[in-house]
Amino acid sequence: MIERLKQRFPLRAGESRLAFSLGFILFANYAAMGITKVVSVSGFLAEVKDHYILLVWAVDMVLLILATGIQSLIVDRFERVKLMGGVLLVFAALYAILPLTFLSKSFPASISYTLVYLLNDQQWRFFPVVFWILVNDIYDPATGRRVMPVIANFAFLGTIVGLGIGAVDARLEFGPVKLLLLNASIFLLAYLIAQLQLRKVKLVPPIDAQTSMKETLTEGWEFIKTVPAFAYSALGMLAAGSVMTILLYDALSDAKFDLGDGFQSFYAQYNLAIAFGSIFVQSISAKVIERITLKRSFLIQPFVMLGSMIANFFIPGYMSSAISQGVSRVTYDTVDLSARKAFQAMVPNEKRGRVSMFIDSYLPSSGTIIGSLLAFAIIALGLKFGFAREQYTLVYLGVGIAIALVALYAAFRVRATYEKSMLSWQLKRRTRGASVLDKLDFGEDDK
Repeated sequence: MIERLKQRFPLRAGESRLAFSLGFILFANYAAMGITKVVSVSGFLAEVKDHYILLVWAVDMVLLILATGIQSLIVDRFERVKLMGGVLLVFAALYAILPLTFLSKSFPASISYTLVYLLNDQQWRFFPVVFWILVNDIYDPATGRRVMPVIANFAFLGTIVGLGIGAVDARLEFGPVKLLLLNASIFLLAYLIAQLQLRKVKLVPPIDAQTSMKETLTEGWEFIKTVPAFAYSALGMLAAGSVMTILLYDALSDAKFDLGDGFQSFYAQYNLAIAFGSIFVQSISAKVIERITLKRSFLIQPFVMLGSMIANFFIPGYMSSAISQGVSRVTYDTVDLSARKAFQAMVPNEKRGRVSMFIDSYLPSSGTIIGSLLAFAIIALGLKFGFAREQYTLVYLGVGIAIALVALYAAFRVRATYEKSMLSWQLKRRTRGASVLDKLDFGEDDK
């Protein structure tokens, strides 16, 4: 049993405490998202027409880009641990305030569910960026490739717990107020863990230079443009954002159309299946990346997305679209995420935050906006001219196939320019003679 646990968690002596503390913080975020995900999506779709969620996604991403612009000003300037603590407190406060909208009789339920949905989606994009920048600062690239998959498993564990609570709510009807307050409590506990455990971590001091938002964003973008592999990776993330959006809408629309009132129960079970699948794939992601090499691992997600879009095009129905979207989501959140984080760990510390912002936030968000508006325009035109649902569905799936081909092209270019990019003066691996254990200052009581 002990040997199996060692294989499952390839941690060396003294690494467990820090890794599990980071894992719990990640667990808290995804548990909170899982709790409200099913309720918010089901509640929103019950209040509005299906395709209007595409406009909400577009607006949501615009808000996220604006928020990320502010975030980019502080991510490389403030101490990472304090920044992480501040984010945890902000989410705790927001989840504590939102129940007031449901308690107010004059506040429409449709808007309340929309706010919960927007917060849930912002949390999905915003929190991981701050968290993984912190993790990249703590671990050197070699250690990160071994430890990051272990930490990432806590995200899937949190998702399972959160979705499980959401599924139980479908039967016992705890209600949004109690669930939101539970989320606030979870974030508060994560904040306390961060204060107790991460304060022992020693990191490179933050940058003191005061720059404007424009200068901050320009520096990050200039770095990406001058390193070919990162430039093509950026193109791939833009395309991936559009494809994943079209796949998700197609799955939600088909399930809502085919199942009707059974949508919430199906959606809860569907997300649980994705979470379990993600745990399995994440457990082998490090071995997959090591076996095929980092530069080739960027080809996996585009091939999966292309196959998913083609499957949806030729095989109609909610089961096909759900499986296709689920497989793409699992791959995106496991192997592809681990590969991107290992790649970004090579960026110098003073620029890593801004580069990560572009690749993990700005570009996928922009891709979501493009995919949402394209799909909405196609559906709106189809409804206006009286086309059957099956006809305009094939049109936006065809557009998705074309965009997936762009993502595949970008991945091949990342592989082709990888060695050249490693020689760039901008892309210097951090030289750290000490182990990550040397960054921990344990007191006498811990010895």
